[in-house]
Amino acid sequence: MFAARSGAAGFLARHHSAALSAVAAFAGLATAAATASVWYQSIVWLDVAALALGAVLAAAIGYWHLRHLTLAILVAVTPLPGLLWAAPLSAGSSFGLVPVIAYAFGFALATLYVQRLLDRLLRSRAGEAPWYATGVMLVLTAVLVPIWFHGTNSNAAVQAASDLIGTSASVLLLLPLSLPLLRFDEAFVAEANRARERRGRIFEWLGGAAIPRWGLSFTGIALVFLALGWFGAEAMLLRGWWQFALTAVLVCAALGAFAGGWREGLGLGLVLALVTVVALWWRSYDPRLPFGAVAILEMTMLAGLLALAGARQMRRWRASGEPSDMVRRRALEDSAGGVFATLGATAAAMPSLIHAGAPVVVLSILAAGLCGALLFPAILTALETLLPHRRSVEDVFHAGR
Repeated sequence: MFAARSGAAGFLARHHSAALSAVAAFAGLATAAATASVWYQSIVWLDVAALALGAVLAAAIGYWHLRHLTLAILVAVTPLPGLLWAAPLSAGSSFGLVPVIAYAFGFALATLYVQRLLDRLLRSRAGEAPWYATGVMLVLTAVLVPIWFHGTNSNAAVQAASDLIGTSASVLLLLPLSLPLLRFDEAFVAEANRARERRGRIFEWLGGAAIPRWGLSFTGIALVFLALGWFGAEAMLLRGWWQFALTAVLVCAALGAFAGGWREGLGLGLVLALVTVVALWWRSYDPRLPFGAVAILEMTMLAGLLALAGARQMRRWRASGEPSDMVRRRALEDSAGGVFATLGATAAAMPSLIHAGAPVVVLSILAAGLCGALLFPAILTALETLLPHRRSVEDVFHAGR
């Protein structure tokens, strides 16, 4: 079904059983050691049960999207070992609902990767795997952790980094090696095609956000919420003004370099700023809510992962010669992977409503995912409308044909 592969991918394909056995043995030993270490920490078994139930709900959302039970279970389960690996590293910090948000990041990563596989199976134009976007977000996390947690408890900083790294590592190791064991028959391909056509009719109307008037409208709404969040969390933002200013510069510069230009960097920076400020605003109503800077940083990285993966896809389409307006429209119409990743991540957080204040966490995960998957193309539409690209004479005459 796929072309022959060379290099590292070809080596793994030829020696898949040995590679899978080695990785499974390593992952099993690491998970057993981490579980033994976590056993002696202060475990709240009700939280563990809530996270397990959340993974079941995420698998149900995955099955709704993928139409393949085993594949949906893999997507839901592969982030979990990473949380165990990370737990001993952040011993002493207050976990609360933070692992749920880290699980949401891992689930989104797994969903984006499997979406690429699904596109290839359905003979659709598949984009690049989300490993590049994930690597950028993890490096950005490692850079932002010392800034955000400067002069505070180091356990929180370790937890912020280790949770995301752990879930990403488990997905990176376990999912690609497990997928070749699955079989996708003609019945699955036919059903997946029908589901894709049904989703296409639903997602087609989202492409309207690539029209300048709608892109400007959605961007204006985002700016209104950004202003409301600023005034709602003004005290916290002013107290750490240099941290947020430095974060904004680093995010816009770094993501702009990897996404394709300064407009993309500014759009991604606006999305991440909106998620951060609105989460701080909601938290300002009750400082006792069970999440703090660690959770907000992880939610920001979730939005960044989905937005940067979409930006990388748009960059590939633009490099193939497609006009910018069609690139943005296609990004919105093909956003099923990001939307279902958001729905699954939100469903995974639902059992945690047993905690006081958890509705804010659930809403924050939903808002972060949708901002990353859907709002970024609309903001990019507004930026390219207000600050259009310089066009050459060849482009103008070619467009007029």
